[in-house]
Amino acid sequence: MVTEMVQTKPARTVEGRALRKDWAQLTGHVVEVWLKGDRVVTGVVEQTAADDSVLWIAANGADRRKLFDQSTGYEVWA
Repeated sequence: MVTEMVQTKPARTVEGRALRKDWAQLTGHVVEVWLKGDRVVTGVVEQTAADDSVLWIAANGADRRKLFDQSTGYEVWA
């Protein structure tokens, strides 16, 4: 018997990406931001805090610059 797995959410990341806690090192990189198992946004890191506490994803088209913080539970995959 063959069991088929059905995925209801998108894959966690693009192959080769890993969870990053060193946000201050990610300026200029394309990252995925996740919260509670859901992908929030994929974008370019425009700026970070030196203590890795927050990062800003650059504005893209009509989307404004967005701020994310680790203390709220956001995860960054790069």
